[in-house]
Amino acid sequence: MADRVKIAVKITPVETIADENAGEHDIIASEVGKSLGGSGDANVTDYSGSAANQGYKDGTVNYLEVPDSINSTDISAETTASLIYIKNTGFTFSTAIALGVALNKAVKVMSSTNLICLLAPGEAFFLKDDNATLNGTNIHVRTVDLDGSDNVNAKHLAVEYLVVD
Repeated sequence: MADRVKIAVKITPVETIADENAGEHDIIASEVGKSLGGSGDANVTDYSGSAANQGYKDGTVNYLEVPDSINSTDISAETTASLIYIKNTGFTFSTAIALGVALNKAVKVMSSTNLICLLAPGEAFFLKDDNATLNGTNIHVRTVDLDGSDNVNAKHLAVEYLVVD
């Protein structure tokens, strides 16, 4: 039986409306009218990568320290990945297996230096390719302000990640 990672994404477009009593209520955005989502599997050859390349090893997390001063920190040295998952823990990096204190900063995820997304605390992102052509050395992360502004005094977030082929 082949290994795999089950994946799912769900988004709910929301708009806030005011009532006659000056109260506010969130509703599903009328322009869309529903939640959107999808799910599937990412095929995985195995989980034999090192803790530093894979993000987990033998059930133990290996957090990655995300600097605030450079745009070139690779998410992994894995060059033939079928899945790359990145989550902003919302905490500073303490050690590879322990988080520090809460930090309200974002993780900027880039392909080379081109922005893919900004992850606020608790948010996650993934890339999938069953042909295993994702290259972890081309996906970079940086700690930035919540608006995406570079800040060399932002401290260093920890990301939880999984990179497997």
